[in-house]
Amino acid sequence: MRTLEGSSLRTEGAAAVEEATGEWTETPEMIFVFCSSQHDGDAVAGALEERFPGVPTVGCSTAGEHLGGRHQRNSLVVAGLCETGVDWVVESVEGLASFDDARGDALARTLFERHGVDPETIDPDEFVALLFVDGLCRVEERVSSALAEGLAGVALAGGSAGDDLAFERTTVIHNGTAAEDRATVVLARSRGTKFRVLKHQHFTTKPAMLAVTRAEPAARRVYEFDGYPAAEAYARALGLAPDELGTSASFSHPIMFRCEGENYVRSIQTINDDLSITFYCAIEEGMVLQVGSHHEMEEALESDLDTLREPEPVDFLLGFNCVLRALEATERESWDALGAVVSSVSRASIGFDTYGEQLNGLHINQTLVAVAFSSERSAA
Repeated sequence: MRTLEGSSLRTEGAAAVEEATGEWTETPEMIFVFCSSQHDGDAVAGALEERFPGVPTVGCSTAGEHLGGRHQRNSLVVAGLCETGVDWVVESVEGLASFDDARGDALARTLFERHGVDPETIDPDEFVALLFVDGLCRVEERVSSALAEGLAGVALAGGSAGDDLAFERTTVIHNGTAAEDRATVVLARSRGTKFRVLKHQHFTTKPAMLAVTRAEPAARRVYEFDGYPAAEAYARALGLAPDELGTSASFSHPIMFRCEGENYVRSIQTINDDLSITFYCAIEEGMVLQVGSHHEMEEALESDLDTLREPEPVDFLLGFNCVLRALEATERESWDALGAVVSSVSRASIGFDTYGEQLNGLHINQTLVAVAFSSERSAA
C-alpha cells in the first residue's frame, strides 16, 4: 500500500485541492479529505471529483486536521491510497432524525450486497466499516448503534464532523458533494490487507460514583446526580465548589461509563447556570457513572499504539480524534510529541478533530479511535 498526501492553507476549494494534489502523478483507489469550516465543502468535493472522476472520496468538515503526524488548523488535508489490497464500497444516507434500526439494517445490507456477499456467512475480520456523520445532528448514538447492529459483527469506527467549535454547520463529503444531515459509510473488504481498530484514551477512573437521577437525553443534559444538582454533585466528587469547575477540571476528570468491561468517556460540554450539565453524548436516567482520572497524554498514547510497530509500522492510519483531546494537547503544547508517536507507528496517516467518536455501536468522547491498514507485506 502506498499513500499520496497533500495539504493546503488556501480557503478556495479548487485552489486548495490543486495545491494539495497537484504533484500526484497517479490516480488513487480511495481518497480521504478533511477541511476546516473556512472551506466550502461542496467546492472541495467538486474539485476532487473533477480531478479524480470515479474515485471514491469521503471526508468532512473538522475542528482540526491531521496529516503525517502533524496537527493543523484552518487547512485542507487529503490522502490518496494506491495499491491498497482493499475493495472499497461507499454509501450515504440523509435525514438522520428518522434513522432507526430498520434504516441501519437496510444500509448495512446495501453495503454487503455491493460487495456481493451474504452478511450471514462472512468472516467479520475481512471487513471494517468507517462512519463519517454530521456532528450537530445529535443522533450519532442512534446511527452508530443501528448501523453496528446491521453490520453482523464487522468492526465500526468513525467520527462526527466539526466546524472549528462554531457549532453552526457541519458537513460530510461524499463523491462530489458536501451535505449537512448526512452519514457516509465506507465498508472496506480485505484482499490481503490487515485491519486493526484501536481505542485510545488517557483516563482511568476514580472511586467516586454518580447516578443519573434526572436527565433530558435528547438534549444531552443532566439535571441531577444522586438527587442533587448535577454540577454540585460533580464538583463534590472532585473536592471542589461548583464555581471552581472549569475547562481544566472537565479535561482532567471527565465522566466515565463502563460497557462490556471497557471504560468510555462522556465529556462535559457546558456547566449551565442552573447547575445542570450538558454533555457531548447522551446520558440517560439510571446510568451509574464514574469520575475520570488523568494520565499524561504522550505516555498513554505511546503505550496504546505500541502494538502497531510489530512486526513493522503499519502502512496507513486513519484517526478520529476528539476535539477536547486537541484542545488539551494545544494547552499543554504536546502536539510535537504526540505527532512523533503517530509517525513512529505508521508510514502515513490522516485524521481530523471530531465532535465525537464512534466505536462499534457507541458514540463516545475524549477518545482517539483509529483504524490501521497493513498490506500483506507489512502484516506478514
